[in-house]
Amino acid sequence: MGEGDELPYWLALRRAGLGTTSFALLIAKFGSIAEAWNAPPGELKAAGIDEPYVRSVARVKASFDAEEELRKLERAGARALTWRDAEYPQRLREIPQSPPVLVVRGNAGPEFAHAVAVVGTRSVTPYGRQAAETFCAALAELGVAIISGLARGVDAIAHRVALEHGAPTVAVLAGGVDQVYPRENAGLAERIAENGCLVSEYPLGTPARRDFFPRRNRILSGLARAVLVVEAGEGSGALHTANWAFEQGRDVFAVPGSIFSLQSAGTNQLIRENTAKLVARPEQLAEELNLLHAGAQLPLPGAAAPAAQAAQVARAAAAASDDPILQLLAAGPLHIDELVRALGRPAAEVSGALALLEIDGLVRQAGPMTYAIA
Repeated sequence: MGEGDELPYWLALRRAGLGTTSFALLIAKFGSIAEAWNAPPGELKAAGIDEPYVRSVARVKASFDAEEELRKLERAGARALTWRDAEYPQRLREIPQSPPVLVVRGNAGPEFAHAVAVVGTRSVTPYGRQAAETFCAALAELGVAIISGLARGVDAIAHRVALEHGAPTVAVLAGGVDQVYPRENAGLAERIAENGCLVSEYPLGTPARRDFFPRRNRILSGLARAVLVVEAGEGSGALHTANWAFEQGRDVFAVPGSIFSLQSAGTNQLIRENTAKLVARPEQLAEELNLLHAGAQLPLPGAAAPAAQAAQVARAAAAASDDPILQLLAAGPLHIDELVRALGRPAAEVSGALALLEIDGLVRQAGPMTYAIA
């Protein structure tokens, strides 16, 4: 029996809830998943499979139709990759707890030579939005694939910016690839499938569940060369992704945020604990990952990067002409407290605005909490 003939049984055992450890035990005992599928319950127990899973396998067997399982994939426009497929992503194969089956829907594979996972809060602030857009646009112009989780907030921004710049993007789901969550991102998911792919370790028809998201994050970081956390509060799922990345030996970077913003408490914590390296400008991230050299070797349209850079300069200039902070700083350096009083705005808002202006290269720190025109 060939590897392709075994695929339905890999899918069936996933429907029974078996995961990485169970599949490894079955392969060690039986040599093939088809043999394991046909083994009686006693032999499954002898292989080390726990009783609840043995019963689950028996329930799935009672109604399983191998041909129908493959037709489901075809109807969904999806394909499934197992550990034994050459197309299974090499980066993912090497991580602890790698998924035995990866379901993929889209026009591209899930692995790219240069890929960065961009994650962050669902409750993104204007600062987080601009930071995510700035970094993702720069990565996309270098031809880097952007990986994220299709959630609201930073995830959705990362995917959209990649699409707008013609870069591939991969969405890792916490349910089946035919069960997009949140539903408001269904249209975005279809666009991702056209210029990248949706991936999941869960069988078709599996709805997203709260407890699936933390485990999903190990795949998100596992597919990437590095992880960038843009804005994340304490206990955020983005921090779980950063922790997975740290364990997997991936580089972790974080965009610093305002000390007054709850949405930046997690990112600032990652930097403080040296779990993540601070990056305040896209150029710093590109240099850290040697992406500037790598990007020069990629088949990008020659005029795309200069055009995008010119557009960014034009936007910055237009913003500068009307920006009240820059107008105040034109008279000389000011402490943030002076800016807060002069603008009559909350300290967190002013701090976030200053961070964005610093990222754009329009202001600089002239002293502790003191800013000046760059």
